[in-house]
Amino acid sequence: MAALMSSGTLAPPVEGTVENANERPAWFWLMLWCLFVLGVQPWSAAVATPQGTTGSTNSTAKGLLLGAVFLVALAATKPGFRTRVNPASWIYVMYVLFACATAFLLAEPMGPLTRLARFLLGLVFVFLLWRPLVQVPERLVRAHLWAHLLLGATVVLSLAYSPSEAWRPLTSLGTGSRLQGVIIPMLPPRVGEVGAILLGLALIGLVCRKLSVLPGFALIGLGGVLIAASRTRTSAAAVAFGLVIALIVTRRTWLARIACLVVPGLLGLAFLTIGSLHDWLLRGQSTRQISSLSGRTTSWSAVIDEKVSTQTAIIGHGLGNKRVLLTRGEGNVGVMAIDNSWLSLYWETGLLAVAIVALALILAWVSVLRAPTPYVRACGALLLGYVTAASLNESGLSDLSSMTVHLLVAAAICDADRLRQRRRSAAH
Repeated sequence: MAALMSSGTLAPPVEGTVENANERPAWFWLMLWCLFVLGVQPWSAAVATPQGTTGSTNSTAKGLLLGAVFLVALAATKPGFRTRVNPASWIYVMYVLFACATAFLLAEPMGPLTRLARFLLGLVFVFLLWRPLVQVPERLVRAHLWAHLLLGATVVLSLAYSPSEAWRPLTSLGTGSRLQGVIIPMLPPRVGEVGAILLGLALIGLVCRKLSVLPGFALIGLGGVLIAASRTRTSAAAVAFGLVIALIVTRRTWLARIACLVVPGLLGLAFLTIGSLHDWLLRGQSTRQISSLSGRTTSWSAVIDEKVSTQTAIIGHGLGNKRVLLTRGEGNVGVMAIDNSWLSLYWETGLLAVAIVALALILAWVSVLRAPTPYVRACGALLLGYVTAASLNESGLSDLSSMTVHLLVAAAICDADRLRQRRRSAAH
């Protein structure tokens, strides 16, 4: 059995045994990771049926897929396996345990407990992959890139499979249409996120010479097309922020770091001065819609202004309650998504959960800043930069979502990179 280290994590194997740690070929673990990312993918019933009548079917399918992937990984893992749990992941384990305890105080705890069981299953799955993927961080980065490439490919194939359904009208949110996934149901914001991660990781891989020129530019092009066709401003801004942070943390001089700030300035100037980019940014929305972030500020104000008891403020309304009920005049009632990870955390699981997840994000950033390899540090900064920016406009950090997976991947690869450097120093 693995010996516990002083940090409370399980000790990694000695360097040089990584290649022989698993008898399974590399493609096997790559396939499992791709299926895992597919399992946390927010399959949207609204793509196929606007009334959302297939939501339970989609949730069941995702749960079965995640359970199957976990069981296969568990069966492929040798008894007495060694793993390492980085500090950010430990904090997320604490969040799950806290949320489980508070769920029993709710009138109907089974729904939140089911979601938390799925969350814990995902965390343990990442722990199982320490030796085949995480211990050599470049492998996990490659697997994450491949997973998003496959998701992006299904969106492109959706255009050929059902072009009429692949373009979603903007209706009240502007003019024109946005690209969405049909083969795997994905709303435009998720398509934009897939494109953003694909573009960011491919660009860093190309610059750091981890990808050859032709595949690198092909992946960057595909990512850019997905962002542009989905017309997702959040993903575009978040990946730009992540890339700038990646540049800053990999520059060795302050002059070079300050020069990196010119990049977002030039991008902002381009969107303001180039007509086609300006039209893409506005999406035909009015000034009022732009200033309210497509209506998001309405639900945010409702969450902040809601009068709740002390207990509800601490433990929240229950995991899964990502929408607020709005009353607009007599008899006019509507439901709106919160679309902010931090307000959603507060609404679902309370202020204490906000503090726990914020601590996990801070510890993940610490791991990124301490990663010794520039390529790994840049990839971690991109993923965390994306999560930090997108969390202000999208929900996800309270559950096993794509954004949570980005955070866990960034923390895992950077922690593994620092541990690898420590072993190499000790060997010399």
